[in-house]
Amino acid sequence: MENNKNTTKWFSLAGIWFGGIVSVPALLVGSTLIASLSFNYSIWAGLIGFSFVVLFMSLLSIAAVEKRKATVSLAASSFGVKGAKLIVGLVIGLSTLGWFGIQSNIAGASFSKILVEMNGPEIPVWISSVFWGIIMVLTAVFGFKYLKWLNYVAVPAIVLLLAYGLFIVFQEHSFQEILNFKPSEPMPLLQAIGFTIGFISVGGVISPDYNRFAATKKDAILGSIFGIIPSALCLLAIGAILAITQGTYDIVEIFSSLGFPFFAMSILILATWTSNVMNVYSSGLAFNDLFNLSNASRSKTTLFVGLIGILLAAIGILSHFMSFISLLTITITPIAGVMISDYFISKTYQETPENINWKGVFSWISGVVVMLVMTSQIKNILGIIVAAFVYFILKKNIK
Repeated sequence: MENNKNTTKWFSLAGIWFGGIVSVPALLVGSTLIASLSFNYSIWAGLIGFSFVVLFMSLLSIAAVEKRKATVSLAASSFGVKGAKLIVGLVIGLSTLGWFGIQSNIAGASFSKILVEMNGPEIPVWISSVFWGIIMVLTAVFGFKYLKWLNYVAVPAIVLLLAYGLFIVFQEHSFQEILNFKPSEPMPLLQAIGFTIGFISVGGVISPDYNRFAATKKDAILGSIFGIIPSALCLLAIGAILAITQGTYDIVEIFSSLGFPFFAMSILILATWTSNVMNVYSSGLAFNDLFNLSNASRSKTTLFVGLIGILLAAIGILSHFMSFISLLTITITPIAGVMISDYFISKTYQETPENINWKGVFSWISGVVVMLVMTSQIKNILGIIVAAFVYFILKKNIK
């Protein structure tokens, strides 16, 4: 008999993933892509990239449901107990820390914009970013239990804001105008696909943390498909439409130009707040585990990690959004390759793993190196395949 908590249906899981996707960075992906792609190609890039992540996410989720284990525990077989903590924990900790910096920067830029629009004082973006970063860190440290109530307000609010934005846009612009849009500096489609893979690759790798509670493997897969692909594609499309019609790729500028700046920016900050508290909380947990600290130390670790994230926001990490996404793709997707190879291809999964599985560590490094040295944009998909293949060869030929 399964534990009662392992009876989460697919629509509940889909709701969790939907809440995680509906955020400002999801719009930023669309507004960034449309700077270099037509609307149709942006959608195709999103569909292929998101589907690729959901594919490896579904495989990891099947393993998670069968073993009822979270990501780091599941990765212990292929990386070793210490190896999983070090590599998987460090990569997840750093990536969520980077997201925290980016989202704090977005909130700061939004807040500074509100004040100017309302004829208030002009506050430098870095000061606003630090201010909102501190509030978000304190929420994660002291008020995490109230976050779900913030989510109940923020997610519907941003959905209404997006609907309002589209309503305003289509008062003055036709859909044909959007379809006819031609970017000035085209981007290769494969590069765009890699960019969309990077956007949700963290979610793909940490999916066992949530999907292990699914009632069945089918529930885990359906929850991933319907929770991520429709919402991520819609947000990408809306971000692209707003960028085309408002004549700017700056997401803060876009919502400011729609009118009602205080209303729009407040919702943007609220939506950023909810997802960002999760980022710094996850990062704090990851680093707490990494350094084998007690659970009582989590608050202090979260506070310390948050201060580093605030520093990233203050120095303007938002301007390096594409570089950050590329770094995520390079370091995170090969982790999934090694785990999938261990469980499904070489079928060498161990319930009592060694301390460090050097075959897994070397396979992950192989995938990362391929993605670093290759110039072809197919590298974004090849990294995960190379990591899986190297692990299979090592397991088969080296005892």
